[in-house]
Amino acid sequence: MQGKIGNSGALHPYYYELNEFTISRQAEFRVINILRFAHDERMSGSLRIIRHPAPATVDPGTHSLILTAIHDKRLLRFSYNDKLRIVEPHDYGIQKEVVNLFTYQTAGASSSSGLPDWRKFAVQKMSNVEVLDQTFPGGRLVPSQKHQEWDVLFARVDQS
Repeated sequence: MQGKIGNSGALHPYYYELNEFTISRQAEFRVINILRFAHDERMSGSLRIIRHPAPATVDPGTHSLILTAIHDKRLLRFSYNDKLRIVEPHDYGIQKEVVNLFTYQTAGASSSSGLPDWRKFAVQKMSNVEVLDQTFPGGRLVPSQKHQEWDVLFARVDQS
């Protein structure tokens, strides 16, 4: 299924078609309030939330790569605080006006505890983002103390 993304009019194969939607402004981010999915009202599948246009503070290319990695359950590699990270991207959205990526980091460097472990990254601080060919099985159980609350959720991997 295809649909338009953002103002470019470009078509993207993973964009879900909507029957009804409203658009509102909130903290300078374009937020789409989904009333109903046309294709699957239970929102099953790898992509749990509709693909939004890139927030103003995020490079559209980075935004697209993150969404693709979540949809295809592929690892991401990027630099963060001058350290290379390799992660399973799980949740991508906005928390308290900051665009974050919640991940399970499997390799690379870490400034905090050992790996693998759960990590949250501010997307604006990520650079050299690449989608790797290696896949991962999907959602993992998240310890309750690591649970994330989102103001806007762009995408979430399916629980496998």
